[in-house]
Amino acid sequence: MSTEHLIRRSRWVSLVATVLGGASFIGGVVMLAAASHGIQPNATTSQAMLAMTPGIALLGVGVLILTMVAMIYMTMSLKIQSMKDDHWQYEQLRGALETHRQLLEAIRDSAALSDSAKQIAYRHKDREALRHAIREDIDKNDYDGAYWLAAEMERRFGNRQEAAQFREMVETARKGFIEREVHEALEHFDQLLKKYDWPAAVREMEQLTRTFTGHADVQRLSERIQAAKENHKRALLKEWKDAVTKEDVDRSVELLKQLDQYLTPGEGEGFKEIARDVFKKQLQQLGVQFALQCNDKNWGEAIRIGEQITDQFPNTRIAAEVREVMPSLREKFNQPVGAI
Repeated sequence: MSTEHLIRRSRWVSLVATVLGGASFIGGVVMLAAASHGIQPNATTSQAMLAMTPGIALLGVGVLILTMVAMIYMTMSLKIQSMKDDHWQYEQLRGALETHRQLLEAIRDSAALSDSAKQIAYRHKDREALRHAIREDIDKNDYDGAYWLAAEMERRFGNRQEAAQFREMVETARKGFIEREVHEALEHFDQLLKKYDWPAAVREMEQLTRTFTGHADVQRLSERIQAAKENHKRALLKEWKDAVTKEDVDRSVELLKQLDQYLTPGEGEGFKEIARDVFKKQLQQLGVQFALQCNDKNWGEAIRIGEQITDQFPNTRIAAEVREVMPSLREKFNQPVGAI
């Protein structure tokens, strides 16, 4: 039995009961009125109550029926509302189940597709995903991955023209990236050359050669190191000759020590006489300075110069003479001031 049918039946029963109750109530009122008019004035109370009993009884029945109808109506209204709520929830649940049924059927139909049908159905989405992945790899500088994806596009979708365009895009991006990397590396390499840090420059050259094999600028790094060394050597030679001409002995010796790592044995032989003369003049200057410091009793400075003579010119006559007096100089240097 449906909810609507039950509601209609309940309303019909309530209506019939209400009519019966109302009729009983009205009949009781009428009978009481008639009984009241028919009672004799000299009738006793018992006689009057006896005459009115049928009307009172019928009136009571009517009131009872109407009261029961009202109570039953209220109870049925609550029950009907509860049934409506349950029915609404049931309809909602049935709708949700129907939606899930349709979704499951769609999933079943999709799963039932053949591989070829799936490829056709998702071809556009797969191709868009590949395009996005290729661009993403290019942005991440993953050019090998981008090349592979371009080949995959040609293999899966047969789109040779688009795959070729993507390969060209990847190659352009790769070349641009390499050029930026090489440019930054060469700037650092140039700084090493300006500092004359040849070992570090050689290490940088080897690293760049391994990383950027075949790059024209990287292949010329060895020539650039050699050219920078030659330029620096020529600059040192010119400065050294100027210092020799000006008889700046200290500067000449300092530059000669720097030149030692650049001169070949043949070149060194050609400058041997000049170098010997420079060192001779330096020794003479040191000897004069040593004597002056001793004469001024500046023992600390005399010891420093004496040690320089014995270290740099150990086999000379002056070095032998200095060694003889060094113990005496150290003794005097260690004595308290005013004791001499």
